[in-house]
Amino acid sequence: LNEGEDSEERGRILISLMYNSQQSRLMVGVIRCAHLAAMDSNGYSDPFVKIYLRPDMGKKAKNKTQIKKKTLNPEFNEEFSYEIKHAELAKKTLDVSVWDYDMGKSNDFIGKSRSWFANILNFLINSL
Repeated sequence: LNEGEDSEERGRILISLMYNSQQSRLMVGVIRCAHLAAMDSNGYSDPFVKIYLRPDMGKKAKNKTQIKKKTLNPEFNEEFSYEIKHAELAKKTLDVSVWDYDMGKSNDFIGKSRSWFANILNFLINSL
């Protein structure tokens, strides 16, 4: 995870991707984060993950995990699915961002990652 372009690493995230061609569904698993940047004065964060399938598919494209309190190494083990035709996958991008929940204030941005399905699909096709 990075704060932005050309910035320092602010943690790591493990995500699983699976496409079910029979149901035309992309399954995105948010497994865990590790070594997240501490955003709170207690030396921890209260992290949650937002995932967003672009270009915009409306509210169905946005999901977020539950908040994990006082940890820099949260375990999420949550799965989200998107109905999408296989031919459309290469045109999509998955934005993944990690946030620190702050009650009564705006949440703190920890970092982001971006997956381009065209690159992933090309790798899978060429490695078969």
